Amino acid sequence: MSRNQLAPINTEEFENVFSQKELEVVVNSIAKNATNEELALFIQICKHNGLDPFKNHIFFIKYGNQMSIQVSVEGIQYLAQQREDYRGVSVQLVHENDDFEIGVDSETQELKIEKHSIKIPRGKVAAAYAIAKREGYPDKVVVIEIDEVEHLEKKQGSQWKTYFNDMFKKHALKRALKLQFGIDVDDAMATQGTVDSYPDYKPNERRDVTPSSFDDGEPEIIDDEEAVKKAWDGIKAKISGSNLSEDDLKMIIKKDFNKKAAELNLGQVTGLSRLVDMKLKESTEKPSVNDNNYEFDFQEGQLD
Repeated sequence: MSRNQLAPINTEEFENVFSQKELEVVVNSIAKNATNEELALFIQICKHNGLDPFKNHIFFIKYGNQMSIQVSVEGIQYLAQQREDYRGVSVQLVHENDDFEIGVDSETQELKIEKHSIKIPRGKVAAAYAIAKREGYPDKVVVIEIDEVEHLEKKQGSQWKTYFNDMFKKHALKRALKLQFGIDVDDAMATQGTVDSYPDYKPNERRDVTPSSFDDGEPEIIDDEEAVKKAWDGIKAKISGSNLSEDDLKMIIKKDFNKKAAELNLGQVTGLSRLVDMKLKESTEKPSVNDNNYEFDFQEGQLD
């Protein structure tokens, strides 16, 4: 029996987290190459915090014999939105020609945005700020100057290279949410064989485990055009000759990502591929609706 098979794990423990089909995708795709102990830890973190790997809230990544579990900015924002005192979050980029002023609230001693007006042409990006609002608490404002994150753009294969502005905004957003709501979902890393069994796992026990290839717990997934195209080609190959139509695929994208296909980044296309795996598996267990074959022209990963 291979180490990725579910038999050694008590799946009843996670029946309110994933269905059997979802567990199979987690084992064979999302947490591929995980040991039973690592897999149980990953599922326990998802269960404890209500995070959904199919929506890119949380990632399992294996470095040789070392595993890392990382919570994305989408996961942090989801956790904040579940709170009754959540009152929203906003994020903006500041360009060098903008009229921008920061002050300090005399009562709370918190930063506050005094003025931000836009002038055209705006010039280069100079900073980013995010404001997280919570009922009964002063706003938390995070301001990050560009020289604090420029090094991230230089990493080989970094998403910051291709989507610098979006990544900069995500970075500020995540910091503000964590600061305002005290969200401390620990990313976990361990060498193979050192992870304790999941019933004893304590998710709020602090560990200094952030690897150099990650920034503030944000998964560093290579997101260049070629990688995205390859991911879409993989989806195309999976559904070629199946009973999954282009409209079905669009519905999945709308329901689970609330975006158009062209707007999906590499992580989201990867998540879509996993959802397609589930849909195709379900279709093989039911009578085929029709025998039509469908051809797709994604045009570099985009649906019309």
